This record gives sequence, C-alpha cells and structure tokens, in this order.
Amino acid sequence: MSGRFHETFDGGDVKPPSERSTGLTFAVVAVIVAVIWRNSPTVLWTALGMAAVFAVLALAAPRVLGPLNIAWFRFGLLLHKIVNPFVMFVLFVLLFIPAGLIMRLRYDPLRRKRAGPGESYWVERSASETQTGSMTNQF
Repeated sequence: MSGRFHETFDGGDVKPPSERSTGLTFAVVAVIVAVIWRNSPTVLWTALGMAAVFAVLALAAPRVLGPLNIAWFRFGLLLHKIVNPFVMFVLFVLLFIPAGLIMRLRYDPLRRKRAGPGESYWVERSASETQTGSMTNQF
C-alpha cells in the first residue's frame, strides 16, 4: 500500500460553467420573471430587456460575461457551504431521529430483552437454513 486511501476525499476540482451557458441561463430566468409579473409593465419590460441583453452577450460576446460567471459561481459555492449542512441536518432530524425512536420503542434487533426463567436464548433454525450446502461458495 502506498499510504493513500482508496478514494480521494478532497472534493475534486469543481469547474465553473461556460460564460455562454451562464448568459443564456440568466436570459431564461429573466424571461420567466417577465412571464410571472406580466401584469406589471415596469417589471415586464425591464426583465425582457435584461433577457435580451444577456442573450445577445451570451451569443455574440460571451467573454464579457466572464466576471459575472465567476462571481455567480463563487456565490453558488458559498451557498453550497451554508445550505448543504442545514439541509442535511433537517433531513437527519426529520427522517433518522423519528425512525430511530420508533425502532427503539417497538423493535429489538439485538434481542436485548431478557428471557424469562427456564427459557433459552438459542435461536431455532429452519431445515432450509441448516443445509450443508449453504456454506459452500460463500464469496
């Protein structure tokens, strides 16, 4: 062994998306905002104008969107560091703790309850479990 783990735990190298895809994504989001608030002319025309600017820049000169792309990417990484532990905590509290409490109240997988006097802890096996062929080719 070389002293290294089987898999790396460094998280890998996360690469930002292309400037073109970022610009087109911003354009699509601006169009969605325009559709949602189509009853407000100010929001509608502002969002459509921004969508047009982002779409033209993404298709004609994507390098102009480079600083926005990097800033948006870093913001996403920051959100990941904040939101991911919170979501994992909520999932743990809502799923695993209730499941553990229910199992603790109703199920005894290790058979920790004491047998009464005169009872044996021996686990009876069925005939199909005791066949000699059950131990061949284990792996």
